[in-house]
Amino acid sequence: MGRAYHFHREYEVCSVTVGVRLGRHPEVELLVDGKEVGLERAHDHHVEQMVLATTLPTYPPRPAEVRVDLAGGQDGVPVCVLVVDGTELPLPEREIPRHARPTEASWYG
Repeated sequence: MGRAYHFHREYEVCSVTVGVRLGRHPEVELLVDGKEVGLERAHDHHVEQMVLATTLPTYPPRPAEVRVDLAGGQDGVPVCVLVVDGTELPLPEREIPRHARPTEASWYG
């Protein structure tokens, strides 16, 4: 199993979220306002960039795309950018909530 990353940005009245799962077959999921609008799976683990296109529900609606550089920066974390009207806006990484395993004390308490 590969690593998972989560990126998020508010753009005008829209919430743009990107989930990236690295591994043998990288996967990028795009959500706008909490609804999945794009999912791309690579068939090769040597893919360096994935691009998903969508239309943002602004007034008027705007075409947009999300570019994910899977090779990442110096620290190896993928780099995610929202492109709207030719302007590149970085999507900052957010921490993914992890499910904690119960401690031994909680088994008996």
